[in-house]
Amino acid sequence: MTSTKRIFAPALLALMLVAACAVGGCGSPAAVGTVTVLGTWTGAEQSGFLAMVSGFERKSGIRVDYTGTRDANAVLTSDLKDGNPPDLAVLATPGELDQDAADSTLVPIDAALKSAGLAGEYGPGWLKLMKAPDPHGHLHYFAIIVKAALKSVIWYDPQQWKDRPGDLKLLTSPHLTWGQLTGLTARLAAGGTSPWCMGFEDSSSSGWPGTDWIEDILLHQSGPKYYDQWVAGTLPWTSEQVVRAWQAFGAIANTPGQVDGGTRAELLTNYGTAGQPMFASPPGCYLDHEGSFITSFYNLDALGSPGSTTHPQTGTDFSFVPFPALTAAGQGTEEVAGDLLGMFHDTPAARELIAYLTTPQAQEAWISRPDSGAISVNQQVPLSDYPDHVSRDLAEDLTGATDVRFDASDSMPQMMGNAFLGAVLEYLDAPSQLNIILRGLDQVRKAAY
Repeated sequence: MTSTKRIFAPALLALMLVAACAVGGCGSPAAVGTVTVLGTWTGAEQSGFLAMVSGFERKSGIRVDYTGTRDANAVLTSDLKDGNPPDLAVLATPGELDQDAADSTLVPIDAALKSAGLAGEYGPGWLKLMKAPDPHGHLHYFAIIVKAALKSVIWYDPQQWKDRPGDLKLLTSPHLTWGQLTGLTARLAAGGTSPWCMGFEDSSSSGWPGTDWIEDILLHQSGPKYYDQWVAGTLPWTSEQVVRAWQAFGAIANTPGQVDGGTRAELLTNYGTAGQPMFASPPGCYLDHEGSFITSFYNLDALGSPGSTTHPQTGTDFSFVPFPALTAAGQGTEEVAGDLLGMFHDTPAARELIAYLTTPQAQEAWISRPDSGAISVNQQVPLSDYPDHVSRDLAEDLTGATDVRFDASDSMPQMMGNAFLGAVLEYLDAPSQLNIILRGLDQVRKAAY
């Protein structure tokens, strides 16, 4: 587990505030306090969040004490058990948001937010995700969306396709179909190079990249209606729609020659480094299905031969195409995700920070950073604030989408989502057991909903 904190001496902070008033004058005393924040953002993502809150610290005089760890959910669970939760924390899933709101673990944040202003900045679908019923069944705002991700994305390195102009034209066609994509990957595999990069390892959350695959396939194969039923627990895991999605995923993930390194590599490779072979010379794979956040990881990869200190550049070395529809029912819809921040300890300083993080100024501080991989769903953040055409295209696709669906495993009850992650790993290890695995998931469904 990794943990990083920002710490400033309170005495020094007080002296700075006094000096500022002496020089420029102060109308009312600046708010002084500390907000503790627990999140999953580490590395470049942590730097992005700290860039967001630095403006808040300067403006308010409030110190933000941030802890970043990939096991934030386990840390939060332990802190809650000990009766010492952080003021604010990133929630693992919307399902967890609903659960924590229902049992009064989370504090409503309506008083911190200007609802009328939010309605002019965020679309109704995103506002709905920030709400949950309290123990009495009344809807309140319980979280904000700090940043979002577009998940229906396939990445490629344009440099690796220069000798395949016909295939590149097909791949980047706005009318690319699933059949054309799988035909293209079959040709790549026949040429001796695995078309797909895959890595499903992520500490205690291993398996989620596989759930993304299955979710995207089900959404683009059977359409939003069945996707919604599946998330709501009314569509059995043994249904035709769900089975077909798993089988389409298995036709890629479990087929020799389709994935760089095969099944063993899929299970052992971390999702953040899975795309590295795409930039190698010669490439180990050509395509990577990852959310828009992956760009911050690509920027750290090595370009070319082993040992190279040159890093891939956005647009030049990596770009994306939308995940294609498998059927007409799956046309025009996209899978998205978002980082939800909720309040566990109500303080004036925490309310101030929550309100600030929804503003265009705060959002711009993160998304404007090169290769941040962050997308704002605040509609008042202009596309020109994004640092390159790839991030602008991602943001335009996400904010302009009329029919989006939130990540399914994140939207299911926590018990169901966790079982889904584990089932992906079981399926990769024993694909012939699919029927047994899905029947097991149906048993969990009956208990979880």
